[in-house]
Amino acid sequence: MAVQQHMDHVQTASTITMNTAKRDAAAPGRLQAGRVRPLMLVVASLALVGYIDRVTGYEVSVFLLYAVPVAMATRWLGTAAGLLTAMAATGVWVWADVASGHTYSKAWILYVNAFNRMVFFVLTVAAIRYMVGRHRSLLRRLSAFTGTQPVCTQCHHVAGHDGYWRSFEDHLAEFGGATIQHKVCPDCARRGYARAAYRGDAIEQAS
Repeated sequence: MAVQQHMDHVQTASTITMNTAKRDAAAPGRLQAGRVRPLMLVVASLALVGYIDRVTGYEVSVFLLYAVPVAMATRWLGTAAGLLTAMAATGVWVWADVASGHTYSKAWILYVNAFNRMVFFVLTVAAIRYMVGRHRSLLRRLSAFTGTQPVCTQCHHVAGHDGYWRSFEDHLAEFGGATIQHKVCPDCARRGYARAAYRGDAIEQAS
């Protein structure tokens, strides 16, 4: 029975490892094919916001709408795409502002306004990346402590989703962010003291 359970756990670990390898091997193709549509949506939304900004004129400020394509690019395509979209959004805003006939008393005011908007877009990228990172971290912790978790019946190691077997303490520290503190529970303490007292009595009786 123990041998059969051991073989089942070995097969489970092999299945987890194979599934992870297959997912990693197929990931590049899926990513390349899945980036086309989000990229088109980002470009289309940026063009739409630029058109709205151009039509409404410089008296109506709609620069907050530029944060939408920036957030979409950051969420779907990554940080680099978000930063590139932030620079593109700044350029589109400058074009819309100039095309709408907005004139400044000093030429450098346009560049200052453009810089301020770009800083806002970059902060948008940072905020989106922070929220995405927090979301992934929470999902990682949730998946590590819910559902079916393979546990070895011999050494009590836990199989993670990455195919590696870890001790329960390492599993808590790796996926739960827990700080392990080794202590003795009351039941174990009572049993330990009882065994020590029994050995002491046995020694006294033998002597």
